[in-house]
Amino acid sequence: MTNDERYSRQIRFAPIGTAGQARLGMAKATVIGCGALGAAVAEQLVRAGVGRIRLIDRDYVELSNLQRQSLYTEADAEQALPKAVAAASRLRAVNSRCEIEAVVDDVRAANVEKLVSGSDVVVDGCDNFPTRHLMNEACVRAQIPWVYGACVGSYGLSVAILPGQTPCLRCLQDELPGAGESPTCDTSGIIPPAVQVVAGWQVAEALKILVGNIAAVRRVLWASDLWTGTFQRLDLAAWRDPACAVCGMTPRYPLLTAGDAAAVVLCGRDAVQIRRPSAHLGQLRERLGSALLIANDYVVRWRDGEQTATCFCDGRVIVQGVQNAVQARAFCDRWLG
Repeated sequence: MTNDERYSRQIRFAPIGTAGQARLGMAKATVIGCGALGAAVAEQLVRAGVGRIRLIDRDYVELSNLQRQSLYTEADAEQALPKAVAAASRLRAVNSRCEIEAVVDDVRAANVEKLVSGSDVVVDGCDNFPTRHLMNEACVRAQIPWVYGACVGSYGLSVAILPGQTPCLRCLQDELPGAGESPTCDTSGIIPPAVQVVAGWQVAEALKILVGNIAAVRRVLWASDLWTGTFQRLDLAAWRDPACAVCGMTPRYPLLTAGDAAAVVLCGRDAVQIRRPSAHLGQLRERLGSALLIANDYVVRWRDGEQTATCFCDGRVIVQGVQNAVQARAFCDRWLG
């Protein structure tokens, strides 16, 4: 099968055409977060023929994900496969010509600039504002366009961030919401159509960027509630802040320079992530005995009473059934020393 045959319907779309398709094949996109939005975005980019795609996610597949996260299966949840790994496997079967890189890690100040480096566009599939703001700082600093997206319930929104041309995320949201202040899928639910609509908006802007048609990129925020049938457009031109700490005249990049937290509370999940030295999963598996629940090449999971822990190769441990970092560290110390 030739590229012209595979992408014939897309090539016939005049704003892309043969030249645009060739540019897509040489482009690199990074998707940060492989949950509902990230999975839908990644699939559309792969089917569109974007040549190189980096998928980044810190989490594993759970049964509750399958209602809306389109790339995953019951087998992925049963094995607790990392989302980036499961997504990459599925997408390689969709389009073997795409080079797909799976990164199982959380995005933080120490690695975000490396993770977005070399990208022609970065697409937001995150579920929290601290990560989005880190992404914003890294992309603005490197002059990489990125596309924001979010959805909860039946509501979704998206906007493209073009460094030097549009307001950045810090212009639009000068202060980060505190933990638990914003609704999430875990606290307010979500319906699958909201995910697909926002992912479509995001990928449309990403494709414009990747084929080089920057002038066509939407400069307004779109928001919609599919249940009530409402739609909003918000022109953001006047929101650009010359004093912005990220894209203003004297940028300070506060999150990039603040360092990383050793523990992160995962909102809505009664879980805390602890970062520890890299782990030898085989040795850990042998020590756990009857407490062991799942073991594979990527994670080991075990249970202690009402608490469950999942340890990744890089040493991160997600402890479920705890309320704070103190409890999570005590659990890890008890089992891992």
